[in-house]
Amino acid sequence: MPSSINRLSLLLAGALIIPSFAFAGDNFSYDFYEVDISSTTEHGDSYTSLGARGSMEINNDHYITAQIKTDIASGVTANKIGVGIGAYKSSSESTDYYSRAGFTHGKDNCCGSAQTLSVGFGARHQMSDAIELAGGIDLLFSTAEESSGVSGNITALYNFDETMQIGAAVESDGDKTETRLFTRMKML
Repeated sequence: MPSSINRLSLLLAGALIIPSFAFAGDNFSYDFYEVDISSTTEHGDSYTSLGARGSMEINNDHYITAQIKTDIASGVTANKIGVGIGAYKSSSESTDYYSRAGFTHGKDNCCGSAQTLSVGFGARHQMSDAIELAGGIDLLFSTAEESSGVSGNITALYNFDETMQIGAAVESDGDKTETRLFTRMKML
């Protein structure tokens, strides 16, 4: 057990340090909140959820996050709350690289109650003045063995105006796939 904790600590430290190797200044906002509706398919069950997420910069290179999600479908229980921390750096005027680590507590029909530590990295790229794409990979360490593994995600955002984006995201770990539609409000 102690050796797995040491490896996990090294992985977490590496994920938070990697963005500091990039060169340029920051171009993306990490100060925002989102409201979303999502559809999730997992172990043959499909359900719809409402969620809220937020991110806040704590200095020029780091941010903290929080999220909450609750199901709105009858007969399914799938709720979770989570917090996290991340780091980011720009590599050009239109691309940011980020790393993150987070902890979630969730409860659902298939697995009961579970706590999950996630460590990941990804990139954000401004395709044009109106379109942003983002994607990343997370390593998941969960008390529910079937929830551990690797999860990938991709997001597309449309800049509605200077303070609001409309977006869609897909996240999957092979067993569970979640599709989200959301509105992101930037904090000024």
